Formats: sequence, C-alpha cells, structure tokens
Amino acid sequence: MSFDMSTDGPNLIGLTGALIAGYAYWPQIRHLTREHCSAGISRRAFALWFVSSVLVTISAVFIHSVVFTVLGTIQICATGVIYLLGTRYQGMACPYHENTRTAS
Repeated sequence: MSFDMSTDGPNLIGLTGALIAGYAYWPQIRHLTREHCSAGISRRAFALWFVSSVLVTISAVFIHSVVFTVLGTIQICATGVIYLLGTRYQGMACPYHENTRTAS
C-alpha cells in the first residue's frame, strides 16, 4: 500500500479538518450533558443545520467524496445530538448561565 501525495494528501488534510469540525462540537455537547443547560441553544438553527447536513451528505455520497461524507456524518451526529439535548433540557440553565440571565 503506497501513499500518493496527489490524491491521498488532500484527502488526509480534508479528513483532519472534518475531525476538527467534529471536535468543535464537543464543548457544547459536554455542557448540555453535564449541566443540563440549554441556555443559548437555538433549536431552530440546529434543526436547519441538521437538515442541511443530511442533504449535503447525500450529495457527497453520490459523488463519492470521502471527505465530505465523513464531514457530513459528523455534522449530522453532532447537530442531531445537540438538538435532542437542547429539546430535553429546554428552559434549563446551569448556575453560571442562570446568574448571567438575572444580571442582565
């Protein structure tokens, strides 16, 4: 098995970017699960991001784009989890965000 920089290099760079994008969702998911805090979560925005990710991922599968299929799958999972947790904990806030609300 050999590494072809002209094709494998760009895919490796793209997959690294996809993993970074997935990692970027982690603090939000962790905060929702640990603190049961949905302060600042726009369920409508995450629902739209979920739908758009599904559509883009379907396109990526049809054109056989590994990078965008992986990125889309990560986006679908992350936005879906955030939407569901945001719904489950709707109206709830952690002590930090509760104090922020009352101070405003």
